Amino acid sequence: MKATLTILLFLVTGQLSAQSSGGKKSQSAQTTETTRSSSPGVQRTDYYSSWTERTAKVVPFGEIHLSALAVSRYGNYPKTEINSQLLLFPFAPNVGVKHEWFGKNTIVSSQHTFYYPTLGLKWARSSGFEDQIPKSAEIPHIFTFRNELIVSHIINPQPKDCFVKIPDLVLTGRLGFDFSLRTGDAEFPLLDYHFLYHRTASYHNSQKLYFIGLELDGNVYKNFNFSINADYYSIDFNGEWAAESQGKIHWHRNSKFSVSGGYKLYYLDSNYGSQFLAMPVIDFVYKFGHQTRLQRGLFKK
Repeated sequence: MKATLTILLFLVTGQLSAQSSGGKKSQSAQTTETTRSSSPGVQRTDYYSSWTERTAKVVPFGEIHLSALAVSRYGNYPKTEINSQLLLFPFAPNVGVKHEWFGKNTIVSSQHTFYYPTLGLKWARSSGFEDQIPKSAEIPHIFTFRNELIVSHIINPQPKDCFVKIPDLVLTGRLGFDFSLRTGDAEFPLLDYHFLYHRTASYHNSQKLYFIGLELDGNVYKNFNFSINADYYSIDFNGEWAAESQGKIHWHRNSKFSVSGGYKLYYLDSNYGSQFLAMPVIDFVYKFGHQTRLQRGLFKK
């Protein structure tokens, strides 16, 4: 009789242990996924980062963030990324480098971008935009350089010993200027159109374009993030200026693909008068080589 009770107790205990272990595995599977890691047994979890291409943080080393409309980025070094506006590339070949200099909760970076807008200007001259660029206009080779300082601060820093379950709330400030070098005189007028007037100002008379901007990024709900920004531009502080604002909601299908939609506002105050434009924006971002974030518990297990 004792032997029978012992066997039954052993079977019941084993069954309960299996159910408990299975329940824990099932619960873990809902929140984490195992990926390649240098530490065996380490689990990673999807993390819908709120950091955008305008913030000071660079793309993780080895990752490619391919964007339809915004800046596409490649993390070629742990603290450095190469980036480019691919949609603009056929008209103005461009490449930029962003580098994180220092900081954890407050990150300081610099961004340096090169543009060659001559191709786009020649295309506009021959494509029926005579009201902006006459067919008789001489367009030299133009090389434009943008330099900016970017500072991002995490408003809601998380404890290091706990896994970050929500995206950071990030406030970013940027300050910079554009200047251009030419192989000859730019014998065409400034492009009097919303976002083009101030961006092409440095092509003429050795003018410089100065700008300052703010952006706030954070989480709305679960896998929905937001970003909202505003920029102010001044042409040599001569009284001509422009302002832009953009707001977007970012939906993350998973840690590798996201869709964003929102608005873009342009206001221009130039010697030719003022202009205003409001338009919708939509973008898609796919991450190649993306690894999900390491999960850590209270005791770093």
